[in-house]
Amino acid sequence: MKLKQNLLKNINSIAVGFGLIGITAFTNVAKAEAPPKCMTRDGVAGAIGDKVDGKYSKTAEQIANSMDFCTETPERFEITIYELGLCTDQPIQTGSPRTFSRKDCVVTMTSSGSTADLANSTVNLPSMNGRPPSDEYTHAYIILKNTFGLRGSVTIKNASGGDVKYCSMTNKDGSGSNSTSGTTVGNFCTAEDHTELLNNFADQGSFSAYFPIVEEDGVMDGGGKVSALLTAADTNLTTATQASEAKRLIGVFETNSGSKVKITDATNGLEMQLTVTDIGYGITFTNGEPVFFGSMPFKPVFKTF
Repeated sequence: MKLKQNLLKNINSIAVGFGLIGITAFTNVAKAEAPPKCMTRDGVAGAIGDKVDGKYSKTAEQIANSMDFCTETPERFEITIYELGLCTDQPIQTGSPRTFSRKDCVVTMTSSGSTADLANSTVNLPSMNGRPPSDEYTHAYIILKNTFGLRGSVTIKNASGGDVKYCSMTNKDGSGSNSTSGTTVGNFCTAEDHTELLNNFADQGSFSAYFPIVEEDGVMDGGGKVSALLTAADTNLTTATQASEAKRLIGVFETNSGSKVKITDATNGLEMQLTVTDIGYGITFTNGEPVFFGSMPFKPVFKTF
């Protein structure tokens, strides 16, 4: 699915599909080296084998301890969007604490909260008045509610060659605030919705409102960088100082230096292709068996026309 913005007249709607910026609860595996895909997009065997009709060829015994994490495609990825924008410089300012600034940005959409399942549908967002100025934009940002609605499953083989399906389950403590979901197992299990609350980028026992904590960790598979900031829900988007204050998530994507979004007077529009295929859902394994599900970073690809 695609998001298109007509830059030469007022925007009537913005179709959003498959996630603008993906932020993750698996911050310990969102490193410069891209985590392995459960299945590569061109059909070559991935971390847990070839995939035919949605089922993987390896067994838990074959996966064993050789791999404890890979990325898949979610069945559901629901977010609530408040704002989108383009910038000529990084909008997350250096300093202690980090802060968000629109001084080098143009806001392309604002909303009181538009909810969309990015894995399955499109949504019409409020229109933009006018168009972004002609310029070279190096960053795009999105302001979200810091909770994600997720769902997914994965099927592998058992020792006899039969299928074993692992399904996401409702948050185990019933609070809806776990960062990951456990699994139920069975050939006919049904994947359940689970909620991911992202309110801290640091390890347990400490707090960080900014990702990446180590700058190199923000480099994405295929190029570009992702960063994020947790803030309060106030007008100034005040940077959170503790997990309980985090109500908004600002995700920022930085293009490669040679891939700036160039808008000129001759530009008719900007197309942003967005995908979570193979990369938007993280699965952790223990002894070859899937045990937890959660979100992973993904990125937009810009094209002017």
